[in-house]
Amino acid sequence: MAVLTGVAGPQAYATGAVTATGDDREKRSAAVLQALVPSQDGPGCAAAVGERGNVVWEAGRGKADLATGRAITPETVFDMASNSKQFTADAALLLAGRNQLALTDPLSDYLDDPPAWARDVTLSDLMRHTSGITDYQDLLEAKGIEVTDPAGQQEAIAAIVASQPEQPPGKAFSYSNSNYVLLAHAIEKVTGKPFPAFLQEEFFTPLKLRMKLSPAVDVPGKAKSYDEKDGAFTPNSSPWKQYGDGSVQSTPGEFVRWADNYRTGRVGGTELLTGVTEGAVSVGDVLRARGVPEGHYGAGILVLPDKSLVHRGDWEGFHSTFKVSPDRDTAVTVVCNGDSPDHFRAANQLLDIWTA
Repeated sequence: MAVLTGVAGPQAYATGAVTATGDDREKRSAAVLQALVPSQDGPGCAAAVGERGNVVWEAGRGKADLATGRAITPETVFDMASNSKQFTADAALLLAGRNQLALTDPLSDYLDDPPAWARDVTLSDLMRHTSGITDYQDLLEAKGIEVTDPAGQQEAIAAIVASQPEQPPGKAFSYSNSNYVLLAHAIEKVTGKPFPAFLQEEFFTPLKLRMKLSPAVDVPGKAKSYDEKDGAFTPNSSPWKQYGDGSVQSTPGEFVRWADNYRTGRVGGTELLTGVTEGAVSVGDVLRARGVPEGHYGAGILVLPDKSLVHRGDWEGFHSTFKVSPDRDTAVTVVCNGDSPDHFRAANQLLDIWTA
């Protein structure tokens, strides 16, 4: 774990709970994970529960690497996929609080040769997925660039700039990874720093989080991801190196530690906490097919009717759910390196166990 520094060194966990609280919550939590991953012989999942920034339970089941037989443990690193978006949104809120940018700024202010439509798209539209811009994965694939071909941030931005939005900006929620690639680009323009370095300096290091924004890199301790077909597992990976929309590498335990910033505002203060939910836009039922109930999309996070926060991440065989309780005291993260488990349901079950 040399790449993911910042807190006390990893402990030699097997699978199972870290703490004992004298009740049956650990046992019930372990049962949720076992139901999620019945077999230890294939890919699996890791899960963690945090209370006010402290990890109170974490465990892993299944294999992190089928070739070597390495098991998933609480120290296994995963690509958190779209759960990375909250850091990009919070970075924009942080800079807005410092008056270094305004969410009402047009996207055209941050592009060297902007298309005409970029004058009508604001940074707020990007953050809340109301820009109407097509997902860059679709744009690249339309040009014959598959996820197995090399492509990075500049290729994605060039494809976006050359495209036309699918709908007028500001009208309706339409989830697109392009929004967060462009938002990260705008943050780089403002700060003059590589976006991964900015996150490290402003979020990961101050909060002592073992996290790293590193696309298409096998950091030490990282799980391999897999596709399954007819009971056979095939390694899944992509050389794409876009960021802003994904690619934070971490463990579930570190993510539930991060969640406490939604309670304390240690980074960003009350302005950031207000900005996370203020102006959130209705997503209707467009995410229901992915197991996400109706809610409002705020700053890189979905706000549910009960005021809990939730987001999913799915990228090249990695699948994660992150959820924070309405009172912001408790958080859960479940992440898997295979396609089949219902990690969203498991996260809800774990949160119920620890907030009952």
